[in-house]
Amino acid sequence: MERRFYSKQEISIIKLMYKSGCSDDEIAKALNRTPIAIKIKRQRLDLAKRFVEKRNWEEWETEYLKENYEKLGIYAIMEHLGRSYNSVVVKAAKNNIRTKKRCSLEERKKQADDIQELADKGYYASEISKMLKINDTTVYSRRIEFGLTIIDGHDTERYHLKMEKISKIFWSKGRG
Repeated sequence: MERRFYSKQEISIIKLMYKSGCSDDEIAKALNRTPIAIKIKRQRLDLAKRFVEKRNWEEWETEYLKENYEKLGIYAIMEHLGRSYNSVVVKAAKNNIRTKKRCSLEERKKQADDIQELADKGYYASEISKMLKINDTTVYSRRIEFGLTIIDGHDTERYHLKMEKISKIFWSKGRG
């Protein structure tokens, strides 16, 4: 197959059509080229990404996010503000807004005491998590943090190592 070079006029057409929102198929038909050829040329012309206009967050939007993040959740806020998922999540992270409040040390100690009490009665970690309405990772986090002895229905060394690794990652990020 013979290689066809692009004229200056064709390059201008590609840029113009692309910026006006035309697809590679539409551009290819207009220039009698294949969509793959157009895609490659766009990438070489540094037109690989669509240009998305970024909107700065207004003060009222940030306040709305702070007031409603825990109550409404991400999707309701996205819809109300007309923002993307990533935009809402990143803004919340930058403003240290969380969906759940962190447990205080006293609450974690109380939780650890409750976990150990149930473990002493012979309940497995999975049963304890259901009884206390917490997830398995929280049970293992308390186990690591407070040195609890818990019998596990998944009593394999591999499983324990996995859960301990998850707990350490969780704690190293300052959560729990």
